[in-house]
Amino acid sequence: MAVDQGISRELNLGEVVSKTFELYRRNFAKYFVLYLVVEAVIGVISTLAYNAFILPTLPVDATAQQIANWFLGFAGTLAELVVAVGVVSLVFGTIAFGGTVKMASEEVENRSIDLSGAVRFAATKLLWMWVLGLLLGIIIVLGFIAVVVPGIILAIMFSLAFQALLIEGAGITGSMSRSRELVGHRWLKTFATFLVFLIIIGIASGVVNAISAPFGDASRLVSSVLSAFYQPILPVATTIYFYSNRARISPVQPGQAVMPGPGMKFCTNCGTQLEASATFCSKCGAKQPT
Repeated sequence: MAVDQGISRELNLGEVVSKTFELYRRNFAKYFVLYLVVEAVIGVISTLAYNAFILPTLPVDATAQQIANWFLGFAGTLAELVVAVGVVSLVFGTIAFGGTVKMASEEVENRSIDLSGAVRFAATKLLWMWVLGLLLGIIIVLGFIAVVVPGIILAIMFSLAFQALLIEGAGITGSMSRSRELVGHRWLKTFATFLVFLIIIGIASGVVNAISAPFGDASRLVSSVLSAFYQPILPVATTIYFYSNRARISPVQPGQAVMPGPGMKFCTNCGTQLEASATFCSKCGAKQPT
């Protein structure tokens, strides 16, 4: 397992917040550019979709047949709109999240941050992130349907699964197990950590919405672009928290050798952790010895 050179012990909540904004400020341009491009694309396509898919209006004093026809037309158009916007957001938003986690991980481990390499890495993990997200979504929703408290517990339990998938290369079930291990005995702290960052992001979102509201039809695009300022915060924060909990479970001693995890190896050119079967580095593209 790689040595977490930037985080060698468990951080308290204040240190997690401080470290998050330290990393965010240090490489603000790369985080911002990634989300700026992604949010701009989503904003443009969303604006075009809202203008292209015109929702039908219900006539005054409509008959039962007119109401039925209106409802079918409204539901069909709304479904097309949701699919069009949702697919774009799902693809680009997931890549932005994965790329940010990758860059934050590289920064924690004191490696050079490569924006294009992080994006390529996230793209290769896109399907796995979708599968993991769908599975976790079903489990957590079922927990909320049963009783609210189990839903919250499940959300906390699997809150670091994406980091385990992207940073350690664990599989779907392995990522879930790893997340459960990392947050074990830290349920309240995990809940408090996410709550703090969700409040920060909620405040930032409110400010952005207030700024973009006067732009009328272009407000969605303006809001999407401005949201690039705060969107990277949560993936950076959860990555910091992941390393903090990993250091708690496996403390790093000064001078400890870097050892790859099971089924993993390091790139001979840039040091990026890779799957043992990798032929080329996902970051620098260098060919690996077999």
